[in-house]
Amino acid sequence: MPPDESLNRKVRLPRHHLRTFAAGLHSRHSRPPSFSSSTKRIDVVCISDTHGTQPSIPPGDLLLHAGDLTQWGTFAEIQAQLDWLSAQPHEYKVLIAGNHDLLLDVDFQLKHPLRWKQALKASSRAPEQELINELKTAEGLDWGGVVYLQDSSTTLTFGQSDGKPERTITIYGSPLTPEHGLSAFQHPKNQDVWTSTVPANTDILLTHGPPWGHLDGIKKSGCVFLAREVARTRPLMVVYGHIHVGHGTEEMVYDTVGRAFEGIQGGWAGWGSLLKMAAGVAWGHLLPQRWRIQVHETTFVNAAVVEGWEDYKVKNEAVVITI
Repeated sequence: MPPDESLNRKVRLPRHHLRTFAAGLHSRHSRPPSFSSSTKRIDVVCISDTHGTQPSIPPGDLLLHAGDLTQWGTFAEIQAQLDWLSAQPHEYKVLIAGNHDLLLDVDFQLKHPLRWKQALKASSRAPEQELINELKTAEGLDWGGVVYLQDSSTTLTFGQSDGKPERTITIYGSPLTPEHGLSAFQHPKNQDVWTSTVPANTDILLTHGPPWGHLDGIKKSGCVFLAREVARTRPLMVVYGHIHVGHGTEEMVYDTVGRAFEGIQGGWAGWGSLLKMAAGVAWGHLLPQRWRIQVHETTFVNAAVVEGWEDYKVKNEAVVITI
């Protein structure tokens, strides 16, 4: 065995053991009771990666689109998707961009004019259509009833009772994804663009790409820095797409054991966190459930509706989560 391979194996081995022990402890953890809200229940409809398609959308209170509305990111494509979303009956429609939605990333167009020109040409069936798309900018888009978020938040009010809102939901949205190819809203994989960016009062985190380890495909293509930020803020929901094969839902509880487990799996916590996990697991089995503090679950939703990377076809239905 070459020396460099032997050295690599010695470096990886402790982390491998650490993750294995952590997974074993986490599987034995008795979760604390889930927090039950007495406020108005809200049906959240989640879609992502429509890539120019317009699938059937079920009814609900809030419609979220996690980016990649289009295939090429031109004005005509984006406007068609906005018109479609605006026509939906949901009380609120909120969206972010994805790496395919080039028109919305002005910096990308300036840095990569050739790539932008290629997208304009590929999406246009006639030279005059290409010229129209080239002349129009994001400022000319008609957003209709759609709320667009780009590294920003919005607070929505649902229902009224005695003149007061029955419930408010704060959503933070960002299109950022780790670099892969030449696309919009991307950052170097080793660059931390997430730490302390998500407001602490965020109920729903809407991102284009997944956090590491959560419905991010076999290759674990999610962002570790995003996963760490989710563990810090513990929103009710994290909604995304980007990795088409990751479509689905899962739940996570970020109590002491859950946060330590996430840190170990993500690589930002060490053996000390394993000791915290062991103590938390033991305490969870000793303390009666009625004495334990209630916590809420964080629901992860990969809402990508299409399959494939070029010939996009709708495969998955929208995901509906009640919070």
